[in-house]
Amino acid sequence: MSSPNRIAIFIDNSNVLLTIKRLQKSGAFWWNSKYCPKYLAEKLSGNRTIVYIGFYCAPPPSYLMTGDIADQNRYKLAMKYYGIVEKTEGVTVHYATVNGTRGSLQEKNLDTKLTADMVGMAALNKYDTAILVSNDSDFVSGTTVIQSLGKKVEVIYFKGFGSMELRQKCDVPRKAKPSFFKKIDGFDDTDGYIPRTLPLIK
Repeated sequence: MSSPNRIAIFIDNSNVLLTIKRLQKSGAFWWNSKYCPKYLAEKLSGNRTIVYIGFYCAPPPSYLMTGDIADQNRYKLAMKYYGIVEKTEGVTVHYATVNGTRGSLQEKNLDTKLTADMVGMAALNKYDTAILVSNDSDFVSGTTVIQSLGKKVEVIYFKGFGSMELRQKCDVPRKAKPSFFKKIDGFDDTDGYIPRTLPLIK
């Protein structure tokens, strides 16, 4: 029997962005927060066949649009990045709902949507292996269901961050590398967006 070859990549960008910003604050400036999800998926899949790339993210809060110049710049840069991602061939973008006010924001329906897509696609036999890019323990239950459906789960985690339980539950834990996160084409190097939406309350 040949090895499973159809790969679906699920990128929890809210979690990835938070982690990379923390790494950058610690001095690891070589991590790129405005990365190309398609390039990331290709690096993770190797010579296997990509059938889906899902990019799950939270939009910047609308109050930034009426803030000072720095706030407005953060909003514009974030939306510019997401706009470029939306136009990237083969990538499907899903947005969370962000509610609340400055300092007490809540991100809704992102982990739920990602989990539902992973499980639903597994049940419909859309892929053989799911690659989850996240450190979030909220995906442990979904991972177990996917495995019960005869699919495998690889998790891409950041060293020093995230859920040990998730890494133990998945079939293959793989450490994220800075080289996976190549800056997306079309986004200039004057990236000044520092998300004040984080950390979000779930």
